[in-house]
Amino acid sequence: MNIFKKYWYSFLLLLIILFGVLLRLKGLLINPSMWHDECALGWNIKFKTYSDFLGILRFMQMAPPFFMVATKLMTKILGFSDIVLRLLPFFAGISSIVAFYLLASKTLKSKFAVICAVFFFAINQQLINYSFEFKPYNFDVLFTIICLLFFIKLNIEKLSMKKILFYGILLSLVPWFSFVSIFIIAGGFLNLNTIKPEVLKNVNWLSFPPHLRGRVRVGGLQLLLALPIIISGLVYLKLYLVNNYIGGSHMISYWQNSFVTSNPFFFLHLAVENLKYFFFPSKYALFMLILLTWGTVIFLREKSQFINISLTSFILLIIASFLHFYPFANRLVLLLLPIFLLLILKPLDLIVFNKKIKSFIIISLMFFTFSPQIFQIKDFIATKSISKGEHPREMTEALVKSLKDGDIIFVSNSANTEFAYYSSFYDIKNHLIQEPQHSKTSEVLNSLEKGRNYWFYLTFGDSKPILEWINKNAKIIQNFHAEQSNDYLIYIHLPKD
Repeated sequence: MNIFKKYWYSFLLLLIILFGVLLRLKGLLINPSMWHDECALGWNIKFKTYSDFLGILRFMQMAPPFFMVATKLMTKILGFSDIVLRLLPFFAGISSIVAFYLLASKTLKSKFAVICAVFFFAINQQLINYSFEFKPYNFDVLFTIICLLFFIKLNIEKLSMKKILFYGILLSLVPWFSFVSIFIIAGGFLNLNTIKPEVLKNVNWLSFPPHLRGRVRVGGLQLLLALPIIISGLVYLKLYLVNNYIGGSHMISYWQNSFVTSNPFFFLHLAVENLKYFFFPSKYALFMLILLTWGTVIFLREKSQFINISLTSFILLIIASFLHFYPFANRLVLLLLPIFLLLILKPLDLIVFNKKIKSFIIISLMFFTFSPQIFQIKDFIATKSISKGEHPREMTEALVKSLKDGDIIFVSNSANTEFAYYSSFYDIKNHLIQEPQHSKTSEVLNSLEKGRNYWFYLTFGDSKPILEWINKNAKIIQNFHAEQSNDYLIYIHLPKD
């Protein structure tokens, strides 16, 4: 009992971290069918070479090159499967819990606040979901936390030239794993420029070569630290971003309503939507905004390096969105989640017994903000199946099981990615008709040969026109449809006139 009293804090934190790991492990082991974007990246992993990841990916996808390279290496070692593709996001997800604890302990003062922060991070539904989804968003979160920790803990007085170059090289590699980490790195560098000249008097100049001693001025250390990432960035722009102009244009078109404008009310709308997305299923955006503002003010009063870097990074992200370089939209800015969570929970540092009214207000706001997430995680624990919104794996398995030699497979344009990925696991030799992207659906359907049997493979997009055509012109033999989805696998006979 005495041991528990002495180590209760560490013991409770360990339990919370293990709980978060188990939640993520459950999703990984259930291993639901991959959805559209996962299938797209999965196909590229399977059929593209390592050097191809520096160029244009198929299906208009964009992903950090080293994230793709590391995943392909893992499939070479462990074999190719959905669950292997999801291992790196899973490891990033569980690593981010530990990293977030380190960040929370550096930014929050009370143990109660740290415990709450780690707990709500561990049970966050979006972070759990992306721990068993083959997308790099958990890498964004992990490297955001790591970069914040790096710049917060950076002690320039103890830096030697070797350490500066070593840290610079490490930082230069980060954006190759996570696009958006560049905002945090840039925010960290910009705040290094606030170092007072007198601080540099304490730098160990003896660690520099003799011909450089005394010649390094204010900003010299920052430039040396930034040099590797500048070089890396130039290579990155040349080899990757320029080559992905098509993919970038697609992203701009797809996210056209998610860019910041000069209208402050629209910016507020985007911010509220992002908060609701981060802390789903909570709908109390007003309470979140109050706590977020309150926490920001507290951090500013403390003159925290965390808030300086975070605000600078946030402003850079907003500028990039305003210039249509990067959307300010839910999963694409998931890197903000750990920052927003710390800001929202910062008022917990103010809770004291002799200030009952203030403490009651803080606890009430926290309850309305986070209680929906607690109930949501209770449902997640009880569930035995998980859906990513699509079921192409099950559809492909059902298709292969029932497919006859003379059957023709019709794949809608919106299902092309899913079919391309999952059909690659089977030796399907049947004639395949893929709906052209820019053709009228009715023209393609009316050109189908009469008197033949067809499998219609439909996912993701609007299948209504095709379903209406089938009901009007064909005899349905078999119909596989997943509830609460747009997935359809329909076996029909198209009679002759």
